[in-house]
Amino acid sequence: MSRELWDDIKIFSGRLRQEDDVLVVSHHDADGITACAILLDLFSYLEIGADSIITKQLDSKVIAEIKGINKSVVFSDMGSGQLNLIRESGVDYYIIDHHQPLEKDDRQVNPHFYGYDGGRDVSGAGMAYFVAKSLGRDDMAHLALVGAVGDMQDSSGSLHSLNRIILGDAVEQKTVKVKNDLRLFGRQSRPVHLMLTYASDPIIPGLTGNQQACLQFIESLEINPRRDSNSWKSYVDLSLGERKKLISALYMRLLDFNVPEYLIQGMVGEVYTLLKEEKRSELRDSKEYATLMNACGRQENPEIGLAVCLGDRGDKWDEARELLQSHREMLRKGIQYLSKRGVNERAQLYYFNAGGEINERIIGVVAGMAYGAKIIPPNKPILAFALDREDPSMMKVSARANWALVRRGIHLGDAMREGSREFGGEGGGHDIAAGATIPKKKMDSFIEAVNNIFKKQLTGR
Repeated sequence: MSRELWDDIKIFSGRLRQEDDVLVVSHHDADGITACAILLDLFSYLEIGADSIITKQLDSKVIAEIKGINKSVVFSDMGSGQLNLIRESGVDYYIIDHHQPLEKDDRQVNPHFYGYDGGRDVSGAGMAYFVAKSLGRDDMAHLALVGAVGDMQDSSGSLHSLNRIILGDAVEQKTVKVKNDLRLFGRQSRPVHLMLTYASDPIIPGLTGNQQACLQFIESLEINPRRDSNSWKSYVDLSLGERKKLISALYMRLLDFNVPEYLIQGMVGEVYTLLKEEKRSELRDSKEYATLMNACGRQENPEIGLAVCLGDRGDKWDEARELLQSHREMLRKGIQYLSKRGVNERAQLYYFNAGGEINERIIGVVAGMAYGAKIIPPNKPILAFALDREDPSMMKVSARANWALVRRGIHLGDAMREGSREFGGEGGGHDIAAGATIPKKKMDSFIEAVNNIFKKQLTGR
């Protein structure tokens, strides 16, 4: 970490330490929930009173609600893109964020001002962790890693840069183990054949979606999918030899079906195991932990995820697992809907309007999964629209891209901010994932405007 960033974090933290009572306002995804938990743990350690609000976005409506609480507000995993709105509100604020900032402010810590990319180098939870660490509390490194994984910052196969510092702390504390292995979702909590059945990153031709074919594939490798007790084995139950055999067979299958090399290479990489969590539970693997947090947020119960992050392994833990099942079912139906409906196309983008058919809280997740399932070709960004349930005159927009598009110049956060502002909306986010809220009647004009923005980003004119 640069000396300048660490020094500024310590100055920022010194001011924050003087507070007696604060309100933490954070985002409702895995990164935001874990960031909120890290800060609440910090304030408990410092004996500073703290309440929290977890919200899907920071807009004028939420700001008005916050203003009425009359406390100093710590914005976590949000705020940098809404700095003017926050200033205008008159609230006493602190911002701990990693999204693209509008401008520098001495009541804000953001990695972008120090040469780091908040979309790859550190998450919102990571920035919260560094603030906590500067004040003597470094017990939550494992949660910061969950936030980074939830923010897809390991999509290249490993975490790096500032995230690597956090990983080193967690390994030293013996809360996380890191090793190279198969990165398919469900390696801890799902039976091996179901891990393959639901694989989407990458799609495994002839196996994804076909449970019986997956069982036959495993058995053809002379791997017994059952334990002695006749219950199903998960991937982590396999011997080292069986894991190598399975990975080699998957590699060969993907090559036989001409799956692009970069997708195959992403299948194996670093996995982060949370050593203090129960084996075969959703909390043992960082990717599954993050998915559980996302499920709580998208199912409108982020406080349940927050309780789990802070140690609840009783009622809230049971409720979180139920929310995960509901979340998976909603995603399944969303993908099914999109598979039948298809997408529309402009010169520089794809788009679809789900209306009220797909919940606004999961529309972005569905769009991202559709890339993996090849429902959406990877050559253009996708804009996904859903009705704003709180205001039927507005539309929620979720934009998704991939790293190949980002490398060519696409920055979704900039496009959402610029495009929504033109039509009286609000937007922002990362280069690879972003969102906005716009008037429903302006949807076609917004699509055209963003199409032109993407053209400028790709061509420089």
